[in-house]
Amino acid sequence: MKHSKMTLSQETMNLDFVKKVEQLSGSSVRRCFQCGKCSAGCPMRSFMEHPPNRIVRLLQLGQFERVLAGRSIWYCASCETCTTRCPNKVDLAAIMDALRKCSWDAQGASKESLVQLANSLFLDNIRSYGRQYEMRLAAAFNLRSGKLLKDFMLGPKLITKGKLKMFHQKNKNLADIEKIFKRIEELRKQGQAP
Repeated sequence: MKHSKMTLSQETMNLDFVKKVEQLSGSSVRRCFQCGKCSAGCPMRSFMEHPPNRIVRLLQLGQFERVLAGRSIWYCASCETCTTRCPNKVDLAAIMDALRKCSWDAQGASKESLVQLANSLFLDNIRSYGRQYEMRLAAAFNLRSGKLLKDFMLGPKLITKGKLKMFHQKNKNLADIEKIFKRIEELRKQGQAP
């Protein structure tokens, strides 16, 4: 898809999606003039099929399907180097967050659907225990991803070295953590949070 021919027309450009991304991120993709400073400083660029400046260019052209079909938005580390380096104050880190939210909301098949699964299980763990419970996270991930025996030989080694705990206690401030999750859900319903 990286080197495939792109045809631009009113039918191929989805500017409504771009407006949604701009609203979610609070940043305009139209301000980017493709200087490339974001990509030059990106520590994850070598893993991305579309570097940060190309992501913005594809959005400018309304080609969001190409962006969402790739793995670049999932490899972004949200380090904000791109945002810091941008001479036009384009908040590319926020745009990447907005794109991940849009991809998540679409619930379509993604090249990085295991990343989405890991994110979901991680947050479920935090919501249930108030902190991370690695044994449960690993077991749930392996079970739901269909890779049940993935860490079969690694688990016992980690347990014997004290790096992985069999049992876990819940955080005593679990009610406060639940309030945070409820507040985020309210903000999402109002369209104020990605």
